[in-house]
This record gives sequence, C-alpha cells and structure tokens, in this order.
Amino acid sequence: MRIGAKKRPFYRVVAVDERNKRTGGYLELLGTYNPISNPHEINLKQDRIDEWFKKGAQPSDGFLRIIGKAPQRLPRKPKKTAVNLQVPKSTEQKPLATNTQSDENNPEKEQDQKIGLSEPSLE
Repeated sequence: MRIGAKKRPFYRVVAVDERNKRTGGYLELLGTYNPISNPHEINLKQDRIDEWFKKGAQPSDGFLRIIGKAPQRLPRKPKKTAVNLQVPKSTEQKPLATNTQSDENNPEKEQDQKIGLSEPSLE
C-alpha cells in the first residue's frame, strides 16, 4: 500500500483480503519499505509473513519485487526510428494519368474522370 507525498513514495507491506478494494482496509501491517533512502530501507515482520503464507496468503508482484524474488520481465520492444518509418519507394502510389488534349474540350468527360468514371478504351 503506497503512502507518502507526491514523488516521495513510502510503502506499507500489508495482508489484504483479495475481495476488498486495493486501497481499502487491510488485515495486518507486516512491514514497511522506503525506496528513497540509500540503501532502500526494508522492515518486515518475517514471523507474521510466514504465518500468513501458512494460512494460504499469496504474495503480490510488488512484494516479490521488494524482496528480490520477482520473475524477470521481458525486455521492451525497441522504439521505431525515423529510418524505419520511411516508406519504401516501391510501395509509393503512382500519380493518376492526366487528361489528353482531346479531353480538355469535353467538360462532361472531365467531370466523369473526377468522380472515377471513364469509358473503357478500345486499344
């Protein structure tokens, strides 16, 4: 359970019923952890912790991190760089074909091409 001021964390190691809210009441205070001090200050009531484990309590990930028994996390994916974000030239779209001179005099043909309609050519 985190207590302390902004950017000055201080943690209580507590036994909590899993059905209660995360920041709700706790069953028993089992110790404290101060990450600000150098070295980190960890005070635990080991006999009480062992008794809770015998009753079937499950340690949280945060508790395991404090005591140094947490499983290793997977490494983060590398960030994308500007080189990776550039679009290859082969996938760039080609510009649309321009109208021929004979089509310039025909406004109806121009309108059809603007909306994507064109007559099939017989070539």
